[in-house]
Amino acid sequence: MVSAHARFPYNAAMDDWYLLMTRPRQEDRAKQHLNNLGFEVFYPRLLSHQLKRGMQQKVLSPLFPRYLFIKLGEPNAHWSSIRSTRGVLKLIRFADSPAKVPESIIANLQALANEEAVIDQTREKPHIFAAGEQVEITDSSFKGLQAIVKEQDGEQRVILLITMLGKQQAVSLPLSAVAAI
Repeated sequence: MVSAHARFPYNAAMDDWYLLMTRPRQEDRAKQHLNNLGFEVFYPRLLSHQLKRGMQQKVLSPLFPRYLFIKLGEPNAHWSSIRSTRGVLKLIRFADSPAKVPESIIANLQALANEEAVIDQTREKPHIFAAGEQVEITDSSFKGLQAIVKEQDGEQRVILLITMLGKQQAVSLPLSAVAAI
């Protein structure tokens, strides 16, 4: 009788990506321990600007908080070692079968990320507008209108004063819809 391994020799190219849930804020720990066990793990993170106390700071955060992607041949064969790994909570399942992630999704994420699996959104530094600055609206139903910045509205929005019908109206728009003049 021929064993399953003899008929189907191990081939990493036949492995599929699966989704793991980690314990809260333990993605790094789980990734490190799974790598130490010899598993291929993909943990995409996002480097972005955040406004804190009026100043922009670079912040590195998980792209999918509490989730890691792991490449496995047969997930049930490895489940005991994965389940006992520090930081891992569970393998995501739909009904009774583990949730496979299409290779194309992982490939697209890896194409956006650098070798450390970081997607850098800080290359284009978002413009912080000063109160009273004259701007032009480049998107939305107000496209082409000029406005005056009233104030920054969080990290990604700005409140503008638009003159309509002889009166100034306050409108909140995304930063991406506004350009300096």
